[in-house]
Amino acid sequence: MIHYCKGEYTHRAVTLEPTEPAFRYGAGFFETLYYNGRRTCHLELHLDRLLHSLRAYQADYETIDFEEVLGQVINRNGLETSTARINIFYPMEAPAAHPVVMAAPFEPKPYKAYRVCLCDDRHVSTLNAQKTTSYMFFHLALTRARARGFDDAALIDFEDRLLETATGALLLQKDGEFFETDSPYRLASTSLALAKRVLKISPAPIPLTDLEQYDHAYLLNSLVGMRPIVTVGETAFTPDEDSCRAVSELILQDGPHA
Repeated sequence: MIHYCKGEYTHRAVTLEPTEPAFRYGAGFFETLYYNGRRTCHLELHLDRLLHSLRAYQADYETIDFEEVLGQVINRNGLETSTARINIFYPMEAPAAHPVVMAAPFEPKPYKAYRVCLCDDRHVSTLNAQKTTSYMFFHLALTRARARGFDDAALIDFEDRLLETATGALLLQKDGEFFETDSPYRLASTSLALAKRVLKISPAPIPLTDLEQYDHAYLLNSLVGMRPIVTVGETAFTPDEDSCRAVSELILQDGPHA
């Protein structure tokens, strides 16, 4: 894989100074974007979130012409006409954080319905509103869920209220109304922000004890769009493809809403 780092397009490994926060603590921020074979989707939204995180935590950073660099990374990896996962990382180093840009093949699964277990652990922090590279909790939650035969893990706070999944935002529907989880302890989702252009979505605290009141559940992220969830823990939901269609077209920039 050819990636971009500190002005170079290279196969060489990214090196981290062992005395810097990126190496010592996994400190940094990142974004995951979808390349649909024609364009990198919603670059401006992802950069807004990424650079806001860096500024919010008073991190010195260098910026680049992201459109130019993304085009080069996609081209140099032979992915111009393929679907791909794009990552932009900002490892925290002195005197300033530098972006690392990667592109890898990604195969969409447009008809997948998700089976989601409940994560037994808790990781409740306002830092979860940022997409950080200190990602061990989410990585372990997803790894353990998949080892049990599930697709993802639902994360909950100390009062057993839903937050999100290890890989995306949660959305629920009852009586034709859509609800997002209302909490400062989950990621500020770009996919949910896009979904609000198509659907009327209200925030609501969603305790696990209320799950059975909902008719449908959905997972949203930048790589899959909006997909139905058929189970969260012991609660089953009827898959709703119709509601997913327009939102996925917008998130993945594929179709009349793109």
